[in-house]
Amino acid sequence: MSGGPPGRRGRAPRRLQRSGDGCDLHLTVDLVGVRREAADRVRAGDDLGVDLVHEGGAVGAVCRNDEGAVVGALAAFPGLTRLLDCLAREVSFVAHVEEVSSTRCVVTVSRTDP
Repeated sequence: MSGGPPGRRGRAPRRLQRSGDGCDLHLTVDLVGVRREAADRVRAGDDLGVDLVHEGGAVGAVCRNDEGAVVGALAAFPGLTRLLDCLAREVSFVAHVEEVSSTRCVVTVSRTDP
């Protein structure tokens, strides 16, 4: 799992100095397709892992809880193509949970320390 240690609580995502590779992203988005069983085990302040996934020829990004379960997908927002490119280059990201319920999860995605 990329994205640093998921499940850590009470820490805001860290921002790195500009690296020049275009991967210094800091985006707050709603996850798409939130899975209730996984979201019920997540709290505001938790960090989720961000992983690149390949399914049926499509490429996407998902957020996983500390048990490895998919909480939801990162989709349909400005910057998604850049995020997917960075993940494909093995740049690590973390999704810091801002708000969560059984049907909604708002995260701030940012690059982790190398």
